[in-house]
Amino acid sequence: MKTKYLDIVLLEDLPFVDLVKKIEKVFNVSLPYENKKGRYIAEGQKGKYKIELIDRFDDLSELLCDEHHVLALSIHFEEEFNYIVIENEIKKLLKNDDIKWKFGVWGPSEPTDKTRRKISPE
Repeated sequence: MKTKYLDIVLLEDLPFVDLVKKIEKVFNVSLPYENKKGRYIAEGQKGKYKIELIDRFDDLSELLCDEHHVLALSIHFEEEFNYIVIENEIKKLLKNDDIKWKFGVWGPSEPTDKTRRKISPE
């Protein structure tokens, strides 16, 4: 099984706990969270998606905080991967539940992969 990675920068200006509830609704999944090295991370699995919601605040230092929360998706697949189908599916899920986001970036799936693909809401 192979995996592709998509990080989505969210524009939701909500406390982390409230955002967890919204993302749980989007994917119809429970996302328990815990503090990992100063930052809250909620994790869950729904079908082919491993879902991680990463808090923008870091308890260790204000310097480590980010401007936005991040929705990190790991998509597992066996056959050929179709970016357009997955992107449209994700965009529809986020749009249907009124999740505001800035952009998403596909990360490399292996060290030799230098491809970067950016998506944005339309």
